[in-house]
Amino acid sequence: MSNIRTIFLTIVICAIALAGGTASALYALNNFEGFNQLTIGQWHASPLYGSADADPYARAQRSRAALLPLGAAEGQRFVLRYDIDGTKLDPRCDYSLQGQVPASRFWTLHASDLNEYPLSNQQGLPQELHSQLVWYRNDSSFLISVSSSAQSGNWLAINSSRPYQLVMTLYDTATGSSLGFENPRMPELKRIECKGAVR
Repeated sequence: MSNIRTIFLTIVICAIALAGGTASALYALNNFEGFNQLTIGQWHASPLYGSADADPYARAQRSRAALLPLGAAEGQRFVLRYDIDGTKLDPRCDYSLQGQVPASRFWTLHASDLNEYPLSNQQGLPQELHSQLVWYRNDSSFLISVSSSAQSGNWLAINSSRPYQLVMTLYDTATGSSLGFENPRMPELKRIECKGAVR
């Protein structure tokens, strides 16, 4: 009887350890930004994301989402998950993204879920924007409305029922490799109004 109890307890302990390890790994993949982070305002980037020196979490995240990372000389991928007040992005809210982008040859902007998968596509709606598609002000800044409902001017359409993130990729840029010689700035995201309680 004591042998059966020992075997049973061993199985239970192993099951708990396996479940706990799996849960902690999933939590880290979904919430940990990774090591060697580059932060500019509300945006975060991993300069080593596409290199052989990337940390294990970054490698696991890009493998799970089937991402093709950029090399350090090709560009930087920035992610924004919170508005200027530190609140998760809610699809029931309207936001304004305004400011300037660090010097780059080309940039793109889209929204994805928190697991890096692009939001489901709605045909005919502007769910991706790029530097040659937006209207600029005289000082080279821009204002983009981020909303699930149609907006005038520059509009990034959001099609989601859960919190999401914005992804801006800068191509052919020195941002990340020359921070000691410049003070780069990224556009700020502000919440305008919500159609319900924020999650």
